[in-house]
Amino acid sequence: MSADELGKDGERTYSDEEFALILRKAADLAARSEHPGVPGTGLTLAEMKAAASQSGFDPALVERAARLLSTSQPSVMDRVLGGPLRYEHKAHFAAALDEAGAAQLLSAVRINASVAGSTDKGHSSAFGMTWHDGGEYEALAVTAQPVQKGTQVSVSLDRRGTFIPIALAAAGGAFMSFLGGGTLAQAAPVLGVAVMVAGIGGSFALARRYWRSSTQRVRERISRVMDVVDQTLAAGERTRPAGALPPSIPGPERAVAGTAERADT
Repeated sequence: MSADELGKDGERTYSDEEFALILRKAADLAARSEHPGVPGTGLTLAEMKAAASQSGFDPALVERAARLLSTSQPSVMDRVLGGPLRYEHKAHFAAALDEAGAAQLLSAVRINASVAGSTDKGHSSAFGMTWHDGGEYEALAVTAQPVQKGTQVSVSLDRRGTFIPIALAAAGGAFMSFLGGGTLAQAAPVLGVAVMVAGIGGSFALARRYWRSSTQRVRERISRVMDVVDQTLAAGERTRPAGALPPSIPGPERAVAGTAERADT
């Protein structure tokens, strides 16, 4: 399901955990904007908005918060490993993005998402903004570009650099368990096999546990970046002069027109 469809279809079901997260985000949004019974198996966006309205939340803020929640489903490999090797969270925002807004968004992302000492790189223009932190093991990247009805934002985090040393450590532990169990099996076969199985299984179980716990931290990091994007775009929309038209999307026609103007001069 695409992020563009998330705010319109009203048909996707959300788990209790996702609903709680959305309500927390909606509460944060309500506090920032000063706007003044959960089923057990799942909820559609329309049902959550209705429940939030009865609880005193602005339904529009619930829809905004739902848009910040990643819609990607884990693959079989992701479940086996305890988390994906690469995250990509896409979201659509109704706020328009112009050149000044892109520069402001780049600055906000740099301040809030950059890691101390990282060689982050970014660029902004009328076509949007792009930024990545230059991380050696976990590379975080943010892109935003104006689209027909607002702004399309993508946040991705590549964790393959972190996974490799964890996998090597688990493989090393399993290999040592294999050697130790094989040596012990010469004198006590049953005990040797037990040590071998326990050591190999334990090595991979510990690696998976660590990977799974770090996956939660990654989700929180991406969520913070999306919060920063949402706040920055919303702030830019509030400061837009009343009656001002949203910025037009740069395109071939505009580029041709600019070239013709320069030729006339």
